[in-house]
Amino acid sequence: MARLRALVAPSQDLRLLDVGGGAGAATARVARGCGEIVVLEPNPRKVALGRRERPAIRFEQGQGEAIPFPDASFDRVLALVSFHHMPDQRKALEEMHRVLRPGGRVALLELPPSKAPGWFFRWIGGLRHGEAMAFLEPDELRQRLEAVGFDHVSVEAGIRSYIVAATKDLDRG
Repeated sequence: MARLRALVAPSQDLRLLDVGGGAGAATARVARGCGEIVVLEPNPRKVALGRRERPAIRFEQGQGEAIPFPDASFDRVLALVSFHHMPDQRKALEEMHRVLRPGGRVALLELPPSKAPGWFFRWIGGLRHGEAMAFLEPDELRQRLEAVGFDHVSVEAGIRSYIVAATKDLDRG
């Protein structure tokens, strides 16, 4: 989590969005110190739990493929082990790019296919979440971020997970 906090670089003037942030447990640790923290979560039970347990965080129900905020609304966008649940991953990345301010940063924490849960867990997870899970190799996710317009894309491999971070170019807006 220390590396993610460094990528977020929390400050009181930052607005942060966590796409698929569940009830906000990881979000609260990573984003503590940001001026505004918003979790977008498709599961209404997790939204309700988050609102109860973390009143300082704003919870909204919604999908990463249709983020319900105006263009350039956030300084940071996160997806912490949630991107593999998004059925239309390209659209989700386009939406993250759209709501990020020029010069803003996105960070995705994911599991590589080799560390992903086995087929039975994926099947159960697909039933619970309503879609199949699609785990990507780090370089594939890097290429997808570049394809939708992100710049300065970096990949940091960990023991069980990896982080892909990128910025939205100031010139392209």
